[in-house]
Amino acid sequence: MLKYRQIYYRIALVLLFVPKLGLAQRYTVETHGLPERFAVHELSVDSAEVVPLSREIVDRLRGEGFWLSGLDSLSYGKDTVALYYYTGGVYDKICFDFVEQGTEVAIEEQKRFFRHERSIDQVQDRMEAVLEHYENNGYPFASVAVDSAGLDGDELYVRLRVDPGMLIRFDSLTVTPGGVLKARFLSRYLGLAYDRYYSEQQVQSIAARIENLPAVTLVDVRSTFQLRRSKIELELKPEKVNHFDGIIGFVPANDETNKIEVTGEINLSIKNLFQSAKQFEFHWEKYTQNSQFLTANYLSPALFGSPLDLYLAYDQIKQDTLFSNRSLQVAFDYYPTGHSKLRVSYENELGNELNDESGQSGDFRIDYYGLAGQFWKLDNRRRPKQGVALSVTSQVGYKRIDQDSVSQAEATQYSLTSKLALYQKVRKRSVLYAGLSAGWLESDWLYLNDLYRLGGLRSIRGFNENDFYASHYAYTNLEWRFYLEDQSYLVAFYDQGFLGYDIVNGSYSDRPSGVGVGMQFNTAGGDFLILYGLGKRQNQSFSFDSSKIHFGYTALF
Repeated sequence: MLKYRQIYYRIALVLLFVPKLGLAQRYTVETHGLPERFAVHELSVDSAEVVPLSREIVDRLRGEGFWLSGLDSLSYGKDTVALYYYTGGVYDKICFDFVEQGTEVAIEEQKRFFRHERSIDQVQDRMEAVLEHYENNGYPFASVAVDSAGLDGDELYVRLRVDPGMLIRFDSLTVTPGGVLKARFLSRYLGLAYDRYYSEQQVQSIAARIENLPAVTLVDVRSTFQLRRSKIELELKPEKVNHFDGIIGFVPANDETNKIEVTGEINLSIKNLFQSAKQFEFHWEKYTQNSQFLTANYLSPALFGSPLDLYLAYDQIKQDTLFSNRSLQVAFDYYPTGHSKLRVSYENELGNELNDESGQSGDFRIDYYGLAGQFWKLDNRRRPKQGVALSVTSQVGYKRIDQDSVSQAEATQYSLTSKLALYQKVRKRSVLYAGLSAGWLESDWLYLNDLYRLGGLRSIRGFNENDFYASHYAYTNLEWRFYLEDQSYLVAFYDQGFLGYDIVNGSYSDRPSGVGVGMQFNTAGGDFLILYGLGKRQNQSFSFDSSKIHFGYTALF
């Protein structure tokens, strides 16, 4: 019985004895009771290093299978310190058994951890895992303790006793102020449905989950327990994230019909439809007679109370008299954690050649199946100043090409894009930003209207929007930002790109670069961004004659 009691105390209590140290001085270390390969010879340490050294030796012993080893005592001489150890035997494995208090029903199969693993760490990890299991399944007040231990040959057995405590269920969710987000929606979105078992993990993830809703910021979260029920109270701050802006113009058409041509741009973004965080975005632009671009998308979080978000998108582009493309995408998003997202998608893309005499545009239909992932660790996801964000999107498509009125060709098409963003504060008002973006498109049949579009405010600055076509590209964005206020800053930037394409009836490569300065400032009505940039490309050097001014204005409400 005494033997088992000693085993119990050696596992449950680790290095509680800390000697009282006087003034710092040097000691020569002597070790006793250790195998030769662990012994310390002629080592001189400072008085403050004695205890860390003794713990390091114990960690090494346990890592080599001396599961019950420990420091028995230490003795100080005039200029020496003697460390006396108990090593015990070498045990090849350790077995765990869990029982609930009062029921003696095992909640988990025995777990065996083999030699060369740190036994005390494994005990702690196993106890924490069991505790987390209870905390996330209705028992937030559960506790775990060592019940008994024993030896059987070369095996060490440890029994851990679990006291579940009181069973708790979620009761109600209160949201203040009212009229921002519906409590019913938030209950489903956060996994806090009425009468569901209490989960500490769900409660701890509230902040990260709310961060993914652009319409609000979490101010405070409180959890109270009463009558076997948990009530959650959320205090939210509404954010101005909806925006609308537009420019409409009327110009004579370039023909003899005396008709009026409508040109301009319209942007609309709603981030909190029906007080349920549903999002809708619409963008249309037309600045030349024969070219226009339209895109619209819709996001519905927590679809039918599930952990999946539904995403729908429609895009259409008409490029002069060359081609017209249309695509429709359906996707489902899932958040494994509050700082990551996975997306599976289906996209149908239709390309039509209009009057491209070069033969570089084509008629085709593609069914894309995609998988995408995002990860971010930012101080503020909407306006980051510190952290990292990464996104990767891959697609595989089945492509049917109409070569003429009677024949077709088939091919597999691959698309891979990625973007890495780094933000680093260097001083109180200065932030460095570095972005790296890359894309790759591969198929036996590639046309001009298959390609990625680059250039302009959102990619390589100093050029017109969508000035470049590419089947493969990589570009960097480097910025230095000097903040005048929390959301207003001066910026200097340099962009460098490497891009090209190899398509039916044509190929191209270039290394465009852009440099410039600008500023962003925040007003009561929204954010305004203006950049002045110079661009360099094949057959064009940096020149003020070809400079570009990029405007970006977001009217928030």
